[in-house]
Amino acid sequence: MNSFLRKLLIFSIPILLYIIIVLSLDIFKIFKDYDNYYDQDITTLNRSLVSTKIYLKHKDSIKYNSFIFGSSRSQAFKTPQWTKYLPDDAVPFHYDAHSEDLYGIFKKIEFLDSIGANIDHTLIVIDRETLAGTSKRLEHLLINPLEFGDVTKLQFYGSYIKANLNPRFILAYTDFKFFKTYRSYMKNYVRIDKYPDTFTPVFNDSYYGLAKEIKEDSLGYYKRLKQKGVFYKRPRPSITTLKKTEKEVALLSSIKAILNKHNTNYKIVISPLYDQIPMEKEQLALLYSIFGKENIYNFSGVNSLTSSISNYFESSHYKPKVANTILDSIY
Repeated sequence: MNSFLRKLLIFSIPILLYIIIVLSLDIFKIFKDYDNYYDQDITTLNRSLVSTKIYLKHKDSIKYNSFIFGSSRSQAFKTPQWTKYLPDDAVPFHYDAHSEDLYGIFKKIEFLDSIGANIDHTLIVIDRETLAGTSKRLEHLLINPLEFGDVTKLQFYGSYIKANLNPRFILAYTDFKFFKTYRSYMKNYVRIDKYPDTFTPVFNDSYYGLAKEIKEDSLGYYKRLKQKGVFYKRPRPSITTLKKTEKEVALLSSIKAILNKHNTNYKIVISPLYDQIPMEKEQLALLYSIFGKENIYNFSGVNSLTSSISNYFESSHYKPKVANTILDSIY
């Protein structure tokens, strides 16, 4: 028996050491609270989790009552610019998430409603990819925070344990953390940008470092991205049609019910994406039927905003100047 216990102890030591290291490093910033979650940002974080933590940290003192929802594409819309179109008592919060989908937007709105938040104004920024996502996701960068109540603690923490068990990631992270030298093998595990993104600690806007890179040499920047195929020739030959689903209808209807409950002043923007693929007529009809045509603003497809590559950082994200043009046109 003693021999078994000794072997068990010896076997457990590496596991215990690993747990201690993971807890102390808190690489994905899930165990502790931070004044700045993006300080020394070399690892991609779960934006939905971080946004929720920032909101909960300040909600009692800041008294947010206006929200921007959407994926990272919604970050073209900045809260200081948005508030110019809102009443003087509006206090905005940018409640976005990486690769946000319809399910994620619904869970955030449902969460705010469940804790008694005021939802006076909302700007919901969507696209075809947003509407296609109608189920919860369990990957560590996409899983919802525990406060939303749709995942178990085992699922939540298990996703991060799995990510931390990746030996290539741990090696790359530790190597860069200690030696501050970026090596080619780190490409998929460590973020290193010429100009890092910056984030406002209270209102949760993000400002892309790429803006500085473009300002420094715009001609060279766009030439490089063209050569890499980032800015491809449009339209692409094969386009998958986005079909209406029962889950989508249910989620959109649930969002509308909560907004009605709060008498929310809402506007839904369909993003002007570089791909110039127009939102399907069936999808537009669905959005019109639930939210009212007067609240839907469709900038998808071929138009003045999608024509020039200078309106984009790359083929996924449009610039704040585009968002400002949209705000001017919808308010």
